[in-house]
Amino acid sequence: MRNKKWFATGILAFTLLMLGMSCSKNDKNTPLPVTRAQLLARSWKQTDLLAAIPGGTPTSVFNSVLAACQRDNIWTFKSDGTYVVTEGASKCNAGDPDTATSGTWQLIENDTKIIIDDIKEVPQTLTITELTSSSLKITGTQIIQGNTVTGTAIFQPQ
Repeated sequence: MRNKKWFATGILAFTLLMLGMSCSKNDKNTPLPVTRAQLLARSWKQTDLLAAIPGGTPTSVFNSVLAACQRDNIWTFKSDGTYVVTEGASKCNAGDPDTATSGTWQLIENDTKIIIDDIKEVPQTLTITELTSSSLKITGTQIIQGNTVTGTAIFQPQ
């Protein structure tokens, strides 16, 4: 009889312990809602640059358009709406500052577009074609030598 009570008490304690652990696990494992601004607010490294003319196939121009010293730069979008682009391991000129450029950013149109306002350039409104925890793709158009070119910058988190 004594063994049965001990066994029943053990089962009850084990059950309560498991219920307590499962509740706390569920609370910890339940993902918090993540906004697009929260996904964007981190450091990114550009891994490709695609360009296409209307009706054309996007082609990588990453190595031909960007110098090696630009391809390793890190883009950091901060949660306060500012961003900074810092030089990577290689600088175009040894005396260049660590900060290549900086400015502000703002999501618009239900977080599907981003305005990047560089302190040195005219603000650009670009379309966010993909934004996940592992990928950022931003697309825009530009007139180059009389042709409309669509460019897509592809980034991975750093």
